[in-house]
Amino acid sequence: MKLSEKISTAIEKMSPKKLVLLCAGAALVVFLILYLILSALFSPKEEGKAPQKTSVIPVIEAAKDIPSNTIITDDMIHAVEVSQNLVPSGALTDKRAVIGKKSGSVIYAGDVITARKLSKGPAGFVGMIPEGMRAVSFAVNDVTGVSGFAKPGDRVDIVLCTQREGKYRITTKVLLKDVLILAVNKTSTQAQKAPDKTKSDNGNKGPLNTPPTNSSNQSSNSSMGTPSVVTVALTPYDAAKLIGSTQIGQLQMLLRPSDDKDDHYVGYYVIPLPQPDEPRPAPAYTPPVSAGGPSVSINSGLTGIEVIRGTNSSRGH
Repeated sequence: MKLSEKISTAIEKMSPKKLVLLCAGAALVVFLILYLILSALFSPKEEGKAPQKTSVIPVIEAAKDIPSNTIITDDMIHAVEVSQNLVPSGALTDKRAVIGKKSGSVIYAGDVITARKLSKGPAGFVGMIPEGMRAVSFAVNDVTGVSGFAKPGDRVDIVLCTQREGKYRITTKVLLKDVLILAVNKTSTQAQKAPDKTKSDNGNKGPLNTPPTNSSNQSSNSSMGTPSVVTVALTPYDAAKLIGSTQIGQLQMLLRPSDDKDDHYVGYYVIPLPQPDEPRPAPAYTPPVSAGGPSVSINSGLTGIEVIRGTNSSRGH
């Protein structure tokens, strides 16, 4: 006999009261099993157990936009803590591995600096020279140097004014366009750092109108000073062209706007000069002819006295 037939026969022999009790017992067992399972799944956390913390890693982040081929300084970066699962591959964690290096591409503010974003070229001033270019310097003054407003990193046009391209005229023409300034005097892009804030020696008791002394800012200003020498990046051909032009006229810089991309204009202007009058030969001397009596004239190289009567003349000794 099968098990199901035995159970069915046993249930038929049971009284209704026993059958109700059996069903109630079975329902209680099922309820206890479900309660234990659900309690294990949705049990509250223990109060004494601290939640697990996600590990963080300090990384170096750009504090502001850093253009390409720019020497990175301390004021351009800062250290932040980032969750370990958000740290990009190759992220740098030490400032010393970033300061003084050149950016290989544009790094935007908030970007984590990685090794791939840094240029593998040499650091220092040599690393600021673009590939295929040469650094060349030429003399300027307050006027030709745009009154000192042209700073390292700006771009300028260079104009030549000369009198040697034609007689009796002054020629002004655009010699070079869109030239990158590497340094003014002895101040370059890598030397421009944000000044440190210092406090007055007297604390808050000093005069209200006396600004705090800033030695870093004073040093930067003295290094820049009045523009006298400008160093630019040029191709070898343009560098030779610039050096030769310094011997035939005056160079003037034109400061370009940062968003100006118009390089199709041609600047050439000629100013004619007044020509000097040519010297005229002195007229030959003609002795006066007297209509009246005899006149006497002295002729150098001849002796005696010449007497002129009308159209006739005679010489006596």
